[in-house]
Amino acid sequence: MGIAQAMLNDPKLLILDEPTVGLDPRERVRFRNLIHSLAKDRIVILSTHIVSDVETIAGQIVMLRDHRLFCCDSPAGICGKMKGRVFEVPAETALAENQFLLSERQGEQGTVLRIFCDTPLRGAVPVTPGLEDAFLAIYREGQV
Repeated sequence: MGIAQAMLNDPKLLILDEPTVGLDPRERVRFRNLIHSLAKDRIVILSTHIVSDVETIAGQIVMLRDHRLFCCDSPAGICGKMKGRVFEVPAETALAENQFLLSERQGEQGTVLRIFCDTPLRGAVPVTPGLEDAFLAIYREGQV
C-alpha cells in the first residue's frame, strides 16, 4: 500500500521502513517534506540508515544497540553530547588507541580526518558534531 492510499484512512500512526531508498535527491527532498508535514498531526515512526533523512525529519531519535535502547533524544541533544569530542586533523596524523576515525574529507590543504575522542591530539581542530558523527561514533566497530 502506498503512502497516499494509506492517508485516505487518516491513520494516527505511520510506520515507514526505508521510505526514501532508491529515490533521486530531488524526490528524496520532496518525500521528506511530505513526511514532515504528515508528522504535524500524527506519529511517524521512520526506520532508515540515511542520516540526512533523520536530520531533516526527526524531532526525536531512538537508537538501539545490541538489542537495547541506547538513547532517546532530539537530534540537537544527541549532537550536544558529543560537543568537544569531534576534531579534524591532517590525514597523515597517527591516531592513538582511544581516538576513533569517523570520516575523511577533502580540505583546502588536502585530506582531513574527522576523529572522535575525549582527549584531542595536538593541533586538532574542534568541529561542530553532526548526527552522522554521532551515528558513526555510537555504532563504531568494536564498541561494546
